[in-house]
Amino acid sequence: MTHKLGARLKWISRADIWLATIACMVLAGMMVFVFAGAIMRYAFNAPIHGGNEVLELASVAAVMFSVPYCTTQDAHVRIDLLDGALGRIGRALTDFMYRAIGVVVLWFLTKSYIDRTLDAYEFEDVTNMLDIQIWPFYALIVFGMGLYGVILAAQIVWSLFPKGTPS
Repeated sequence: MTHKLGARLKWISRADIWLATIACMVLAGMMVFVFAGAIMRYAFNAPIHGGNEVLELASVAAVMFSVPYCTTQDAHVRIDLLDGALGRIGRALTDFMYRAIGVVVLWFLTKSYIDRTLDAYEFEDVTNMLDIQIWPFYALIVFGMGLYGVILAAQIVWSLFPKGTPS
């Protein structure tokens, strides 16, 4: 399988593959954790204390580590119902629009989560049952959504200048 970014931005190409690998490991760990939790709960009547918190936080990591890879591979869910009616120019325009809107939305989302991360760090926010610090998971959201926005912006530039970098 060829990587959609190619050699244009090698560090993102390498980083998103590593991040997707980490996301797969987190997801596998979550599956083992759920299986162990079910065995503990139903076979031994001893549920894992704080299991839901662990799964919620692991879910944040799994999603944030996999979003950049899904973006570079163009693997997000999309509906192509009108693609035939729009034609090549219409599809290019809608691709440009969804990427541009995405960059703007991700800018505000990332900015908001930077503030949340700093607040959670300053006030030492923790989860209810296990007292796990929350700020690293907010930082994961900043990282994942920020990289997602960078990739979308790069895709906009490459769609405008398909033969090479702008002069």
